[in-house]
Amino acid sequence: MSRRTEEIPLMSPAPGTSRSLIVHRYGTPGAGPKAYIHAALHADEWPSVLVVQKLIPMLDAASETGDILGEIVVLPYANPTGLAQRMGGHVTGRYDYDGSGNFNRNWPDLSEAAAEKLGGSLPKDPAEAIQVVRAALRDAAAELPRRTRNQEWRAILLGLSIDADYVLDLHCDSEATLHTYTNVRHKDLVEVLGADLGAPVNLLEVEAGGGAFDEANAKPWWTIGDFLDGGADLPAACFGVTVELRGQADVLEEYADADAAALFRFLQRRGVIGGDPGPLPALKNPVTMLDAVDLVRVPRSGIVGYHKEVGDLVSKGDVVATLYDPSAVDPVGARLDLLAGTDGIMFSRFSDKLVEPGENVAKIAGTESLSYRKAGALLED
Repeated sequence: MSRRTEEIPLMSPAPGTSRSLIVHRYGTPGAGPKAYIHAALHADEWPSVLVVQKLIPMLDAASETGDILGEIVVLPYANPTGLAQRMGGHVTGRYDYDGSGNFNRNWPDLSEAAAEKLGGSLPKDPAEAIQVVRAALRDAAAELPRRTRNQEWRAILLGLSIDADYVLDLHCDSEATLHTYTNVRHKDLVEVLGADLGAPVNLLEVEAGGGAFDEANAKPWWTIGDFLDGGADLPAACFGVTVELRGQADVLEEYADADAAALFRFLQRRGVIGGDPGPLPALKNPVTMLDAVDLVRVPRSGIVGYHKEVGDLVSKGDVVATLYDPSAVDPVGARLDLLAGTDGIMFSRFSDKLVEPGENVAKIAGTESLSYRKAGALLED
């Protein structure tokens, strides 16, 4: 079956303007596992847009040869509102100008609404239970409010993704190595995905907090049981994962080719696409917990000069950067070295070198939980 493409119109933000989502569909709904993939939910993060442009022809070819065994939904861009947000020539598509905040925070939790549709209990057969929960989640997503542009957009995206087995939310960091975030329940799956991607850092959370898109799709599978008899035995049937495709400037053909091929192989390994993906590469490093990530913050404003590159191994106490105060009478005496708080990989740093108090200028993936990192606030924004 060939690709089907539809255009979903969105509420107009003003007279004389229009916006829409493009949705590419492959395979037959219900025939096998479903994967949902989208790019640029944060609309100032573009490596994923090029990756999806590379992935679509691969999916087209698989579709023509009958190798789409399940269902795949692909959005080449997820956030037309954010893509249109320009200020002084700069796309600022991380936060909505309407005041609703970060585009990837506070997504609706559909657990309770879906549970109400299930009559208080679940079938004892796990496969049957998964199917009825998926149907209830679809119904709950269909009933989300659509009064505002932001509500409508969120309802549409969740309606497309909420019944998927695999939700791949493609992002990037400021300056970074390739890394992933997912729930600890999906450790085995992210080890496979991380190995195919060649990601040196793969982070697990128990409770990340913030209501990110991947969590909105995955979390109901372990929270809906709070409202249902037999819910404690429900499998965590949606692998929701955030894939950070390096840094904002890493919109490069060679990276996009490799990343698209890796995503395609992962879908083959999970039975969404047919064919031989080849042997699984070795995982570059063991997965680590998100609460073991040290956030290097600045106490005051200034200019940051880095001593470490992304991907460097650092030891606790190493100077990773220096903060300079251009307003200081004694520029040398005012310098402040910023130190690593753990041993690990410095996998991210801040591309804007003029910083204000409290900003996080580097992330270091360690192996030991850090006392100041708190469950439910691990995303820190």
